[in-house]
Amino acid sequence: MAVNLAFEYENYDILDEREEEYAEKIRQKRNANKRRKNAANIRIVTAGIVVLALFSAMTYGRVQLSQLYTEKTQLETQLSTLENENISLESELAKKTGLTKVEDYAENRLGLQKLDRSQIEYVEIDETASAKVVEQEDENIFVEIKEWFGGVLEYLGL
Repeated sequence: MAVNLAFEYENYDILDEREEEYAEKIRQKRNANKRRKNAANIRIVTAGIVVLALFSAMTYGRVQLSQLYTEKTQLETQLSTLENENISLESELAKKTGLTKVEDYAENRLGLQKLDRSQIEYVEIDETASAKVVEQEDENIFVEIKEWFGGVLEYLGL
């Protein structure tokens, strides 16, 4: 029996081609899986960076808020101190400018005295001696124009 070996080699060549195609498909699937894994890793790293940035921003905001509260407390303390000092100064001023203090200063330092009844003189004024404003009845045209022009200027604010 004679066996044709060439025929059998052709079958091997077809099997080799099929194995290469199969191997190529497997390589493509592996590359696709690697790309998916790389993309997933990139998304995870990006999400981590975003979370870290948000956390940092929140922490920074809290620090700023804390500093503002501290400054507010210091300013309120300073305001309270100044208000107390103001009250003290106002009471000291009232004490120095009180009526008894002023009377004492006028009598002792300036040598002034209160008036006696004997020093008061009353003056009577007769009603006919008081001055009255009399309007002029006789105005010429030029005076009226001057007054009208003055009224216009006054109305315009000039």
